[in-house]
Amino acid sequence: MESNVGVTQAINFRQYRRPFLRAMPVVLLSLASLFASSCAKLAKVSDSSVPRLQTPLAEADFNQLLAQLKPFTELQSLRTTRVALRFIEPLAEQRWRDAEAILVLQRPDKIRLVVQLPVTHSRLAEMVSEANQFKVAVYREAPSFLIGTNDADYSRWRERLGKDRQSALANARPFHFTQTLLMQPLHLGEAGHTYGLEEQLLEATVAASDGKKAVKVLHSYYVVSELLEKPNGPASVRRRFWFGRNGQVSLARQQLFDERGNLATEVYYSNYQKLNAERPELWPSVILVSRPHDGYAARFTFGGESFEVNPELPPTAFALENKENLPLTDLDKPQKQ
Repeated sequence: MESNVGVTQAINFRQYRRPFLRAMPVVLLSLASLFASSCAKLAKVSDSSVPRLQTPLAEADFNQLLAQLKPFTELQSLRTTRVALRFIEPLAEQRWRDAEAILVLQRPDKIRLVVQLPVTHSRLAEMVSEANQFKVAVYREAPSFLIGTNDADYSRWRERLGKDRQSALANARPFHFTQTLLMQPLHLGEAGHTYGLEEQLLEATVAASDGKKAVKVLHSYYVVSELLEKPNGPASVRRRFWFGRNGQVSLARQQLFDERGNLATEVYYSNYQKLNAERPELWPSVILVSRPHDGYAARFTFGGESFEVNPELPPTAFALENKENLPLTDLDKPQKQ
């Protein structure tokens, strides 16, 4: 009797074993799929702190980038009589917050800037520069008439003024704004000058498409660097031109360096428009000029009402005399302590 039970159990085991073995691959496959799905969920973690490259990217070669500079390097003269101007200064942020300006430029290095109050057009300041000499007349708050040399260092004079007397109008020099639109020509093919091309990625924070939160992105730029070679030392960067690649290639930024490699002037270009109805070029209607070592920046907003390209200018366009008998300071002469 017992032996018959054992035989029956063996038969039953073989009876259930066969379906089990046939189902085993399906079970193993299901387990493997479940395991892989769990691992995938563990591996795929959303992290908005990692910036993503903003695409699509516009393409351009070296010669096409240089062509973007021609409206600036071939400009011979400019006159615009209605410019919105805002000085940005950390030491006196609320002073001269909004103003209007008249801007006149002529090659090789002439500039005249008249800063005035909106509506009344009362003059706040006038600035001219030519042949490495500048004059600045300040008519409000601390009236003065300054004379100096463009490439001189007047940082000690500013320190002696103290924080209470420093302002953008006192620190600004007309030649700071000359190369915003009146760029010096490139030195292609000239001995001692060389040019490089590279891509730079800058991180920025923008609003998300769903409007819920801001996200970090990377903006791509073509950067053309102008280097001056030295016979007994490393080459020095004199200028860098940044071209934005989102949407279309356009000049977005210019950096100017002094002989010691310091970043002297940084210029941002945006909101390109057709400012002159008689010419096909698009011009930046907003230009931000930053002078980090002078402690101020200035933003120019141009309108199309008066934007004259290459006008004929009279010889007196860049003359500035101290007719109001303002207190005169020649910055190149020893100052009283």
